[in-house]
Amino acid sequence: MKTIKNNTQVTVKHILGETAEVLVTRLDNGKYQFNCDAYVVGEYCKGGFFHLRQAREVIPGKKLGNNVKFWPRLRRALHEAGLKPVNIPGGDYPIHYRDEIVIPDYSMSGAHYFIIKRSDISTYLDKLPLDDAGKARAEDVARREAEIAAEAYRQAHDPKCIANRIGDKLWYSAGHCLGGEFKKITLVADDDSEFSVIYPSWSTDLIWSGGCNVAKVLCTAPETGIEFLSGWSAGHLDPRKHSRLKKIYCQGLGRNTAYLMPNPKLATEIRESSRWLGMFDNSDNDGISPELIASAKKIILEAYDLDDKLLKQRYVYDRESEEVTKEYLHNWPFDLLNEKVTGEFDWSTEEE
Repeated sequence: MKTIKNNTQVTVKHILGETAEVLVTRLDNGKYQFNCDAYVVGEYCKGGFFHLRQAREVIPGKKLGNNVKFWPRLRRALHEAGLKPVNIPGGDYPIHYRDEIVIPDYSMSGAHYFIIKRSDISTYLDKLPLDDAGKARAEDVARREAEIAAEAYRQAHDPKCIANRIGDKLWYSAGHCLGGEFKKITLVADDDSEFSVIYPSWSTDLIWSGGCNVAKVLCTAPETGIEFLSGWSAGHLDPRKHSRLKKIYCQGLGRNTAYLMPNPKLATEIRESSRWLGMFDNSDNDGISPELIASAKKIILEAYDLDDKLLKQRYVYDRESEEVTKEYLHNWPFDLLNEKVTGEFDWSTEEE
């Protein structure tokens, strides 16, 4: 393809394509003069073309396109509308702009193509009645679009879907990096009232496994069924916490294990499961109303260590922004001995 300037005279020895005919004025001795700047395609020879197969007026500021579509239904619609396809000798696709579409017309002998504006496609298609197969496809498309719209509405408004989405955001933000022995989730309502649930992590096995090189600590809560604790993992543990121990048989290890359950004073409710994400995606939301989760203006995920000390980072989901932010603790006003809060916790997004 090349560009020819307005008023340029060329010789065409054999074929002059119909798209070129409308852009030139015939002169004597097989010569033609272009009436505008034009893109041209053909076989060149001295002084002009052996075949000038096609031409298209140059429209300043518009870029050429490559939008050839094999679209039988649109082709039929263009025939019904009475549009005349253009013939391009040699079979090349016609020169066209980005806002146009080219539809090959194989119902005629030779290389014929329809060229229409992309914005006019629906206008022509709407004028062509659907056959039975087309009606079935249209009904199927309408049904699927209705299902998609219904699912989008459900995802946006159903409390269980909202709760599941919140859980995903908290998990991707904090699931692998929060740490701690206990995970606490606090739902803050519009009136600033709070409801919280705390989960064990089952990450620190405290039982004495019988190793002779590991010190053992006598468990002060025989009602737990545990006799000795490991000096490595439980040596620093306050004996008053032994009553919170839970013995669990571990199939993988082939022996009993012991884990510390959360302090009931730290939250409204305690769960025995270690999977805190179940509050958001289990079928029963771990016994929590999904409406309560979805309506909370803030949802706070934080963690405590074995000594019931709050870790210095937490994650907060905000209902308005639908985003999770990381916050840092700058003080710790809690009396571990008497297990009570002695002041206000100072959280901010700025790390010390």
